[in-house]
Amino acid sequence: MNWKDRVRQEQQLEERRAGQKKRKVTPFDLLALTPGDQVFYRPPTFDRPRSGSRAVVVRGPRQDVQSPSVRIRFPDGVEQTVPATQVGRAPHSGETPGYLLDARSRPSWPRLVALLREAAQLEADQAPGGPALRQEAEQRVRQLAGIVAPRGSEKAAKVDIARVLLEAATVEAAAAAARQAGRGGRGPVRHPHLPDPIQDVDVLRLNQEQRAMINNIAKCIHRRYFLSDAESRERVKIPGVLRQIVREAQREVGGTDAPAPTTGKGSELQGTLHDSLISAYQLSLEACQRLAAGDVQGAVTLAQKVQGHRAAYLQANAELERHRVKHHTGRYFHGDVLSVREEHEDGGMTQYYARLTIVYAEDGHSLTVANARELEALTATRVGAPGWASLCRWIEDQSERAGGRKQGRRQADDEHLIYQEHDDYLKLRPTLEKYPDLLRAFEAIRRALLLSERDKDIVRSEIPNKHPSPGWHAPATK
Repeated sequence: MNWKDRVRQEQQLEERRAGQKKRKVTPFDLLALTPGDQVFYRPPTFDRPRSGSRAVVVRGPRQDVQSPSVRIRFPDGVEQTVPATQVGRAPHSGETPGYLLDARSRPSWPRLVALLREAAQLEADQAPGGPALRQEAEQRVRQLAGIVAPRGSEKAAKVDIARVLLEAATVEAAAAAARQAGRGGRGPVRHPHLPDPIQDVDVLRLNQEQRAMINNIAKCIHRRYFLSDAESRERVKIPGVLRQIVREAQREVGGTDAPAPTTGKGSELQGTLHDSLISAYQLSLEACQRLAAGDVQGAVTLAQKVQGHRAAYLQANAELERHRVKHHTGRYFHGDVLSVREEHEDGGMTQYYARLTIVYAEDGHSLTVANARELEALTATRVGAPGWASLCRWIEDQSERAGGRKQGRRQADDEHLIYQEHDDYLKLRPTLEKYPDLLRAFEAIRRALLLSERDKDIVRSEIPNKHPSPGWHAPATK
């Protein structure tokens, strides 16, 4: 027998052992029981009579049988023959009642713990649904108490059993939440409950001061007056290998700042682009040599061929540009804290800040307001999806991004982007009719600016030292 046969034989033996049913082995200390020994009756379910009672061994177990039994006598004189595995030399732990062990062994116990855990999380977040889940859990506890209670238990005893089960399940639910991975055992970040907005904006009844502030907000968004966090991001040093991995990933998704690949097989258009450029360069040198030698007709012929290669190059480049993926991700602006400054006639000013997170949508081209629900809940202003979509389209149109890559120029009259002056009166521009509910979005941002910084979740460390603190500032003294 060679080594291959031995390995095959061992594998077959392992497979036979794995397929065999495991035998129940009686512990040796139970096989050694003799008449007169003190034991405790421990049946598998604790609703049986005399469960946990002390008993005396009348007949010990036989050691030559597969499932030995033992006969015991209880203190009231009743004798009973039970399997040897249902007795023990020590009772169950005094801290854990038998009915609690029985409840924990049932499949409904993990579901009860999970229900209490979910109810506690909803109540901590002050979200609706928590009390209803807790009432359902208490109902399940009462049903479970009726199942695991010993036979013949009084109603008051079942109420006490339900109370103990509820306390034990609550403790296990809290322990399970504390054992969650991540954030030092605190579990995942709990998303705050956002109340539904309750106020509708009557955009036709905005006064002149409100309209002037909306113009100021539009100007600040158009001029990109957002607090930049580039300085804090530049402090993070990325190792060279990780930088290369990030660059390769950007190149795969078509990131605009990802360098063009220098190796690898290109497409047919890329080959045409390369060949046309090389051929045009070589023919241009030859045309210059012909012209220097006095062969004008030959130089003109070569120049015409150069023009043909140049036209092929431009056509291939335009086709590649049309098919090139222009997919943007992340934020549209360099920050997400909008800075709005209101100048006063006496030389003073009031500084406002609000969080407005504009990011690219899943298609990589259009924009979306990431914290739209937070702004609506914070200001109790009902804007709706059309209003935020109109704001994003307005930002795109005002930016005039060329081909999805360039930033575009500033508008000539950015002081009156929303309302224009007409007889000393601010009147809505007629061209904004193509943006439905745009004023609702601007009004929600205006109300968010007027809130306190604590309510807006803007910490002082987010405001750079060179920027003024929020609030009113007196005129500068000369």
